[in-house]
Amino acid sequence: MNRVLNIKRILPLLLCAALLCACAKPGSAEPQAAEETAPTPEPTLAFGGLLGFIIEDDGSIPCYMLMYGFLRTAENLGYPAKLYRAANGAAAQKAVEQAAKEGCAALLIHNPGGVNDAAVQSAIAAGLFAVVPYDVSAVEGLHCNVVADNTEYIEELSRGIAERMTERSLKSGRILVYGAGIADCYEKIQSAIAQYYPQYGVVGMEREAEGAAAIDVLAEYLLYNRDIKGIYAVDTASAPIVVQARAQAVNRFKGGAPTPSPTPSKEDIEAEPTATPNPALLTQISITVFACGMSDENLALFRGNDIYGLCIEPYYEAAGSAVMVMDKLLSGEETPAVARVNRPIVYADTIDKYTAIYGQVKEMFGLAAVNAN
Repeated sequence: MNRVLNIKRILPLLLCAALLCACAKPGSAEPQAAEETAPTPEPTLAFGGLLGFIIEDDGSIPCYMLMYGFLRTAENLGYPAKLYRAANGAAAQKAVEQAAKEGCAALLIHNPGGVNDAAVQSAIAAGLFAVVPYDVSAVEGLHCNVVADNTEYIEELSRGIAERMTERSLKSGRILVYGAGIADCYEKIQSAIAQYYPQYGVVGMEREAEGAAAIDVLAEYLLYNRDIKGIYAVDTASAPIVVQARAQAVNRFKGGAPTPSPTPSKEDIEAEPTATPNPALLTQISITVFACGMSDENLALFRGNDIYGLCIEPYYEAAGSAVMVMDKLLSGEETPAVARVNRPIVYADTIDKYTAIYGQVKEMFGLAAVNAN
């Protein structure tokens, strides 16, 4: 009887041992599989979390406009926000590490010309939502690139200059695209004018000097090319040069300076082989100026009616729109890979909004008189 009971007790133990033996593989243990690369961590949804902005503080108005747009919009949406002022490159990468340690849920990273590509990549690898404002960025995995629209504003600008010329009853004449770096918009303006206002021509002049030297060169050109009736100054620093060169050319013309016929350059002649200036255009120097960029000097010229229209570079709008994109990302909403903000062309009746923002920027950052790049 005791023997039967002992067998009953031992039998379950024997069955377990048999099962363990069956599961075990004979021979030596298999080598472990090669270690796989860890995947990039997915950003963590953190509605209401800290937002960061990495930017090099170069003391320019564009820089302060970006920072103000970021801080103001984050405040309006109820997010805590922090500026990480860091030099482009390695310092910006260090700032990404600091932002991650401090619990940033999303990062806005200024990346002009791709100088902070590595910092953007570091933010993505750290599992943060990464957004780049204003400048085009080609970093793979970027959550959103909020860029200034360079397509529609050229047509609007071209129409604005040409329409003003028609209001002055000019049936012909030329528009000068002037400044440092005209290549980006010269051909587009030329194409738009040819399509919508074929009675006018477009020529270009690259600014290769500064200050008085640049004024003298342009004044000489305007004196000898009096069929120039509209000018677009493509960069902020060129607007004061254009206004002073126009005044100098007018003074020289009225003071009895020689008044030869316009002498277009070889490039102008090749571009417009049949263009002959109307003699009626040569009896006075009268030029409508459109400019680009916010600065104390440009706004003073605008208020003094020396500039007719001003193209606003949307730094404030790009940063503000980027924060709104970050808000959607943190809320789990879908966002476009690329978002665009318009470049407004402002006139006397629409300038107040932008001068107000400009004043608020100067007040926030304690600026007296600063020049924009």
